Amino acid sequence: MPVQEDKLELITKLLAKAESTTPEEAEALTEHAERLMVKYGIEQARLDAKRAQLGGSREEIIQERMLFTGVYARDIREFGASIGLALGTTRAMYSEAATGMILYLIGFASDVQQTKLLTSSLEVQAMIAMRTWWKRERARYEWHSEGEKRRARSGFIRGFGIGAAERIRESRATIVEEGGTGTELVLASRRDEVDAFVDRIPSKRARTRRGTDPSAFMHGRRSGREANTGGQAVRA
Repeated sequence: MPVQEDKLELITKLLAKAESTTPEEAEALTEHAERLMVKYGIEQARLDAKRAQLGGSREEIIQERMLFTGVYARDIREFGASIGLALGTTRAMYSEAATGMILYLIGFASDVQQTKLLTSSLEVQAMIAMRTWWKRERARYEWHSEGEKRRARSGFIRGFGIGAAERIRESRATIVEEGGTGTELVLASRRDEVDAFVDRIPSKRARTRRGTDPSAFMHGRRSGREANTGGQAVRA
């Protein structure tokens, strides 16, 4: 099996296990998978640049659609977009349909597939984390309206996405710095190509969000950051 395919298989297995294990182990597994994703994306960018220098064909820039349904569909869609940006060269646009919230991911094919994979896994982890948090905190919202309770749970998920994206971005910055100036230039060129592609697409806009519960958002953000930490556990 080629090295790249072997790495993709390992990433998929790590994330699958993270969705069905203890929070402590999921933390380490997700961090490991995320770092592998970043390294894989950089390797793909270098290979693509080398092919171009030799006159070969470049990797295709694609647009893929993810549909999210349910009460928290808008929240999951927003953190999916954040994950794409955190990983590096994937951009996002929004739309809505009768069946749910739509996220369009635009980028090089390998980057988009990685974003979709991680977003799907973190969606599962976010819902598990939110339900665990709600069982512990629901008494604090006993006298709140049902709408306020729903916004609190929604805020947790939004915070989870932002926390996860922060951790991914920090991890990526470290890996890119280790790669040196050449890596930064290759990735910058790749981003510019995607941005130019996005500029040619008619904008898809979603309606403005209402404010969220600050406490729920804070707990979600903290939980999201933990979903992508665990560096010490991995090294151990």
